[in-house]
Amino acid sequence: MKKNIVLMCVVLTSLLSCKPKSEEANPQKLPIDKEATAETVKLYNTLFERLDKGIMVAHQDALAYGHSWYKENGRSDVKDVTGDYPAVIGWELGHVEIGAAFNLDSIYFSDMKRYIKETHDRGGITTVSWHGDNIVTGNTAWDCAQDSVVKSILPGGSNHAKYMTWLDRVGDFFLDLKASDGTQIPVVFRIYHEHTGAWFWWGSKQCTPDEYKQLWVMTVTHLRDKKNVHNLLYSYSPSETKDEVEYLERYPGDDYVDIVAFDSYVPGKTAKDIQYYKEALERNLNTVTTYAAKADKIATIGETGMESIPDSTYFTQVVYPIISKYRISWILFWRNAWEKDKPNHFYVPFEGHPAANDFREFVAKPNILMNNDIQK
Repeated sequence: MKKNIVLMCVVLTSLLSCKPKSEEANPQKLPIDKEATAETVKLYNTLFERLDKGIMVAHQDALAYGHSWYKENGRSDVKDVTGDYPAVIGWELGHVEIGAAFNLDSIYFSDMKRYIKETHDRGGITTVSWHGDNIVTGNTAWDCAQDSVVKSILPGGSNHAKYMTWLDRVGDFFLDLKASDGTQIPVVFRIYHEHTGAWFWWGSKQCTPDEYKQLWVMTVTHLRDKKNVHNLLYSYSPSETKDEVEYLERYPGDDYVDIVAFDSYVPGKTAKDIQYYKEALERNLNTVTTYAAKADKIATIGETGMESIPDSTYFTQVVYPIISKYRISWILFWRNAWEKDKPNHFYVPFEGHPAANDFREFVAKPNILMNNDIQK
């Protein structure tokens, strides 16, 4: 009898410990929204898994327009040059909050929803920023002469109720992003970005660190807990900072952030400007990836680029040697303006540009991932 009891204990122990080793070694990671859709949780875990494969190329507004063209189905300046779409595509929601039909860059929100679905169908990823208007003055997000806008929209503020209707419209946009099977398309939402600068109404000179944190938490809890938007991952993306202390000064906490990022641009066209950028890129990549490793977050470059790309080796000789040393999920190059009055406002080369060959070399590197690469 004693022998049988011992045998039963051995069998039970064996059964209890038969969980697959891969599952034990790589438990599923959960985003800050514990009610996130299955598709959002899957995207979150895919981002972690893909870190070992390489860095995804991202481009703002890639499908809507490009240098000298607007709204040509299936077109992208990146695809024109490389033959493939970016793995990640960024979009801008500015003016959705006021009920407009199109955004700051004249993209109809109905078209944007279609582009996001096309990206999803190809296996690509969508990230979204929001330059919401100044609710006090009615002007753009760049109207930042006041230091009371954030205070006015926090609970108890004179514009709080109105701002909640703005957040509701933002939430409605995300809730309306549907895949072919009816599920909601997961999106990375990069809110109140570049806040360490002072050029937006939510910037460092426009509100205190505590007010900024309250704004962030209020936004996440409203969308997640009141509006029931569960297809978002939240990205924190200041402009360049000097160290982790400055990076975290306005950080709302790990319970409210899924992705840590930063924005950094070449400030001009000289060799000195490029050297500044290299140092800033290195310093900020070190900050975000170090923190991401400690906090178990995903790190990315939220926005970057060199306007008009006067350095024809920018991608392979400036960007690649630095980013290839770090575990980041993607690097997002800013938009290629279509407007006739902005002929030099572009951040990836178009066909015929002197940097086109360099960009092709860049995306061909084995650890740089385009849309087709993430299908493998």
